[in-house]
Amino acid sequence: MKSWFGKTWPWLTLGLTVVVLLGSFLVYFMGKDVSPGSGSAVTAQAETPEDLKGYEVIDVDVSNDGFGPDVIEVKAGVPTKINFILTRSVTHVKSVGSQKLGMDLYMQKGPNYYTVDKDLPKGEYEIHCGMYMIYATIKVV
Repeated sequence: MKSWFGKTWPWLTLGLTVVVLLGSFLVYFMGKDVSPGSGSAVTAQAETPEDLKGYEVIDVDVSNDGFGPDVIEVKAGVPTKINFILTRSVTHVKSVGSQKLGMDLYMQKGPNYYTVDKDLPKGEYEIHCGMYMIYATIKVV
């Protein structure tokens, strides 16, 4: 006849392993900023119509399928705000970034404005989601 411990040790081991893994996960992810990039992500703020005066506003739809349009044309020297419109709150696309632009924008459902530097030189700048799975281009003309 087996002892109580002999019968239940596999279940106790499994339970202890689950508790340790879950605890480690929570300690690791809850104790640090999990935003993409170097930890300097900016959460998009709501803009009022007064905040948009004097800016050209370009709307870009953001979904799991990508950015629409995937080539965003910006006029050089013109103050511009790109409105990344996140259509779903449950999505893997939670941020947009670009190393060349220094962009690291954490998005929420709805409008998310990014101000383009008006002194940005002409050229093409790649942007991507935080997971580097979806790409688009900002083209300064």
